[in-house]
Amino acid sequence: MKKLIFFLSFIFINTSYGQNITFDFSFIKAEDIGAYDRNLKSKFQKVNQAYIDAGQILGWHVWKVVNGPQFPYTHLAVAVYDLDNTNEDSETPKWTDLFPDLTEEELEDWGEKNAKNRKIVFTTQMKNVVEVLQKGVTTYPDIAVCNFMKAKHGYSKSYEDFEKLNTKSISPNSLRRGWSLAKRIDNPGTEVSWTHFTVDWFDKYSDFLKARSNPSSDWASDANYKKFMKLRDLTHTVVFRKFIFLNKE
Repeated sequence: MKKLIFFLSFIFINTSYGQNITFDFSFIKAEDIGAYDRNLKSKFQKVNQAYIDAGQILGWHVWKVVNGPQFPYTHLAVAVYDLDNTNEDSETPKWTDLFPDLTEEELEDWGEKNAKNRKIVFTTQMKNVVEVLQKGVTTYPDIAVCNFMKAKHGYSKSYEDFEKLNTKSISPNSLRRGWSLAKRIDNPGTEVSWTHFTVDWFDKYSDFLKARSNPSSDWASDANYKKFMKLRDLTHTVVFRKFIFLNKE
């Protein structure tokens, strides 16, 4: 069995899947967050479980932005694919079969109301580069601190290699339970606002705050930091909390 930790969304699964794992990210802005959360739980969770059972995706995860009213989205939905083993010939589950107590007209009315309540801000495709986990960690933590990076044009490999060199392990005494690095694969070029992101994993939001509350230091004088700045820019950070986590058994 090979251990694949699906990134982002961010998943620990022991399985025999292939290695060509990719992730479809959808950043979503909900007007009525409570109503959208209910729709995710009552409708989309069942639909995506059917997609998993049909072999069309490996997993489906939803993360919610924590304390981020300044960001243009409230949720992050992640569909996980194995490009080598996706069952493209399987029949797409029908909503009318999944919800036999609702008529087609009622489902259409629900869909229109849901569409008015939420907007897909943007989408992208990602591929995992590396994961480093604290010893003993066996399940994905609830808090994902995503640091969005823009690698200097033409230096993506150098940036990735330097990230891996600087995070080889996580101290057993650290509040951080793991670290991940992923890259975008859908939209190369100089005009994109970010090309990679790293994730710092924490069990609790308060652990993240404690870790960030250490005394300030002058990072600009650090040799490693100077090299990082030559290879990438940190554009912004967003904290997410796990909300729905479906995976193939």
